[in-house]
Amino acid sequence: MNKEVKYAIRNVQGGDVQHIARIISECFWPTTPRQIKEWLRRDERESKGATKTFVAVVDGKVVSQVVVEFINVHVGEGVYVKTGGIAGVCTDSDYRKRGIVTNLMKHALEYAKQKGASNSSLYTGCCIPAHRVYSRLGFLDIERWPMYIKLIDFSYVFSTWLREWNKLLKHSKLAAKALQHWNKTVVLEISEYDRFAFRCRNGRFYRLKTPPKKPNVILSTAIKTLLEVMADLSWEDAVNSGNLEVKQGSNSDIAIVKKLLPWAWSE
Repeated sequence: MNKEVKYAIRNVQGGDVQHIARIISECFWPTTPRQIKEWLRRDERESKGATKTFVAVVDGKVVSQVVVEFINVHVGEGVYVKTGGIAGVCTDSDYRKRGIVTNLMKHALEYAKQKGASNSSLYTGCCIPAHRVYSRLGFLDIERWPMYIKLIDFSYVFSTWLREWNKLLKHSKLAAKALQHWNKTVVLEISEYDRFAFRCRNGRFYRLKTPPKKPNVILSTAIKTLLEVMADLSWEDAVNSGNLEVKQGSNSDIAIVKKLLPWAWSE
């Protein structure tokens, strides 16, 4: 556990949008303060003030947030149950493992209870550190959403992944730190397609038209397993099942790739 810090929990305020945009950009996807303002206005308008964004503040700076929005879930013919939906859970990487988001979640759940919600729900991955927080708070895994995809042009998709990683890298302090001096090449042997390769150099990803003769990492798998690992399947499960083979790579390099593919820089 990191050193404890003093923080206050309160409702979001107009001056928080800069900090929230920065945290969301690090945890999810590049987001602007203007977008945050629009989301807050929409939530206020559509929920008539019921939707709440709670934030944790350290020295006047927002370091974590949790959103509670109420939804009537259809559970049977003509039967609906009010649920306190949890969304937008994110914490600045400099303030994780300090119990901040756990207490923020407890505050949000108490609010949902006061508003008459008999249950709370959220959608998240199962192979990420945040899942442990939710489990400790009593959330249960009841369903995994299937995703169906057909890749018509994998070469284009592969290039798109690298571009998106470069965008995300601008906002992720943990990823930037881990990849700052990681100048390595990776080859993906995709059974249905071909060999695809990329290089990370000086904190940026580049596609290689021709796979290098001596790459640092070589992975062999099917496209289905690759997509599952990038989505939610644990690396260990993929390897133990024989669907993912690590043909080459040091332990330290593989540790980086394990975080890179699903972009899981949570700890």
